[in-house]
Amino acid sequence: MKSFTYNITFVISHGDEARFLHYLRKELVPALFNETTSAKDPQLRKVIESGGVKPSPGHGLSIAISATFASEEDACQWFDNDFMSAADGFPLKFGKDSVFFATLLQNLTV
Repeated sequence: MKSFTYNITFVISHGDEARFLHYLRKELVPALFNETTSAKDPQLRKVIESGGVKPSPGHGLSIAISATFASEEDACQWFDNDFMSAADGFPLKFGKDSVFFATLLQNLTV
């Protein structure tokens, strides 16, 4: 049976880590993972290295949240409706240089 994972990586300034994690845990996660959404298994990850480069204060800090879905359609609807609505205030809270990018993955077996 196919399953899918949406991985959304946020890039913020290093000084905003604690405030951002609070925002994720208190605002985004409750809005994105509840009985009315199709998202399951929330995971938070901090990027330690990317392409052989360790992030430095000049590169920003990257933190990713992921969710799993039973279908591609569920994943796309969740992103377009639930995620985009919940993340609407992100740039206002964390500044014009903060960004996020999303990747939809199909999960395969090894």
